[in-house]
Amino acid sequence: MSDEDKLINRIQSAARDCDEKSRPYFTRFLTEQEQAQLKALHFPVGITAVFFGGKGNTEPVRQCLGLIPSFYLDDDFGGELSAGAADMFPISTVTFTYRKCDTLTHRDILGSVMALGVERDTVGDIFVSDGKAAVYTTEKIAEVICSAISKIGRVGVKCSIGLDFELPRQEYEELRYSVASLRLDNIVKCVTNTGRTAAVDKYIRPQLVQVNSVICDNVSRILRQGDIISVRGKGKFILSEIGDIGRKGNIHISVKKYI
Repeated sequence: MSDEDKLINRIQSAARDCDEKSRPYFTRFLTEQEQAQLKALHFPVGITAVFFGGKGNTEPVRQCLGLIPSFYLDDDFGGELSAGAADMFPISTVTFTYRKCDTLTHRDILGSVMALGVERDTVGDIFVSDGKAAVYTTEKIAEVICSAISKIGRVGVKCSIGLDFELPRQEYEELRYSVASLRLDNIVKCVTNTGRTAAVDKYIRPQLVQVNSVICDNVSRILRQGDIISVRGKGKFILSEIGDIGRKGNIHISVKKYI
């Protein structure tokens, strides 16, 4: 049985147990690909599936899945967790504070945390700012990190549980194109600045393209607004807007490139 099948079986079993016993269930942090696989599942009517990456994390990449009996949520729940529902997730934030003249990277921080022998799926997103860094993690691992780390590389750090600074925002470059259709090959052609044949032969057929974190080699797949396209070596993009059709029949689109 593949790892994907094991994950799906585990979540489906958890959903049945959650429904029968009327108690919530929470996973550890999931990759984007794992999230995409689980978003395609159907759960019992009384269970709401919610992905959450931690308080203050407005654009999470790694998220936990919560299977929550609907009576725990407000009647007007529209995908946004209330403070009470968010508190149900066993997610903590560890803040490292250090001198602004020192430099730490995402890799430095993740390496120090992994050196403690913790599992990768207990650690979520990491954000680095001047003199501050935040690590989203499970509640138990947050305590381990704070008790064990006082230095990252050569940089001395102070560690506390909780988020005490504003996270840096993801920045994008806005790109606009006119395409004959919303097929994958047309979109990849634009974002890689190549011809359609090169887009297919160099990127799509060799399985270097992912759509919503899943490898896609179907050149004729029709993309939708909000789809995330990753092209190895070229970057990550969001099909942010599908606009009007021009006089020549082409579709005007907007794409945001992650910076």
